[in-house]
Amino acid sequence: MTDLEPRVKTASAVEPRRKIVILTSHVFVRGYRKASIHFVASQWAEQGHDVHFVTIGHSWLTLLKDRPRFRALSRCQANRFETIAANLQAGAYLPPLHAFSSGNRVLNAANELLFQLYGNYLPGFARRVLAAADLVLIESGSALAFFKYVKKLNPKALTLYFCRDLLRSVGAAPVLQRIQAAAIHQFDTVCVPSERLGALLPPGGRVRVIQQGIDAVLFDRKQPSPYPSGSQNAISIGNMLFDEAAVAAMAAAAPDVDFHIFGADWRDPPQSNVKIYGERDFESIVPYLQHADFGIAPYRLTADEIYLAESSLKLAQYSYCALPILLPDLIPFTRSNAIAYRMDGETAWREKIDAALSMRRSPSFRKGILTWDDVALQTLNAAFEVKLAP
Repeated sequence: MTDLEPRVKTASAVEPRRKIVILTSHVFVRGYRKASIHFVASQWAEQGHDVHFVTIGHSWLTLLKDRPRFRALSRCQANRFETIAANLQAGAYLPPLHAFSSGNRVLNAANELLFQLYGNYLPGFARRVLAAADLVLIESGSALAFFKYVKKLNPKALTLYFCRDLLRSVGAAPVLQRIQAAAIHQFDTVCVPSERLGALLPPGGRVRVIQQGIDAVLFDRKQPSPYPSGSQNAISIGNMLFDEAAVAAMAAAAPDVDFHIFGADWRDPPQSNVKIYGERDFESIVPYLQHADFGIAPYRLTADEIYLAESSLKLAQYSYCALPILLPDLIPFTRSNAIAYRMDGETAWREKIDAALSMRRSPSFRKGILTWDDVALQTLNAAFEVKLAP
């Protein structure tokens, strides 16, 4: 048994089967990282709903940026669906070109037209499931460009804005930020993982706050340690606002500790005790999480990005594994496993690391963390309660 909130019945026992289509920039391909959208999609499928996961935001241009990703999508999901699991299919819209966000002012000016054109068409494999959908989930980012198209194609479907990030924080094109502001009140439901994030969104949305979750079955499975016996190990997962300088300073202050970096790029030559793994299949990372001595949440953020403390998936995963966590002092993380460091000018790195290494693990670190089954049920209930409203 785990120290989680009481489980509820699965959707298949209490609700009709829904036809759900997800539009997202994420890919559902083995070997690539999983975000909250993957876990929610999988749980909906397990609960008996018919789920189609449609990847947008990729094209032949992806060959220039990420050849392995393009090849993986082309192999099985290019403009068609692949069966991932029972009730769950994933496919990718792969045109010759696609609109994308950029820090370049000239490109952003062109994006006004490019995103309008890009978001006004989907191939037949996606159109067919969208036309029959009961619910269309649109994730924050490039998928917003398809909102009007979805409403035109299937005006009867409920629409859910699955907003995980502040668009300006992740460098989304200004046109996407304007689309969000114009469309947010037209979504039937807006789901966010953080009250702070909900407060930062444009006004008018029907906002529901549902926390992030964890895969309790996967994390509760006992697995052997991937670390050498007697070694001390820290882990960082994810690439959001990654602060390489902070982790490098930690590694320099603690040469006796190995720092394992998953998902984030490392620009400079790493120290000998910094291990760079790149993007990995999530299941393969779990043993590293289970057996680490402490976790790192090296966010380089501003005051507007504090919502990451409430919506950070890694903080929930570290806490469920009962890990002490090193994180910037700007983040108001209130669990007792937090060890804050100064985001600017920290000098006591060794002291912070020693505090993490000596902290006693406690089951209380995981108290109140939701499972993905809980998150999926709450999200679906939030999406469909609009139908039940008088």
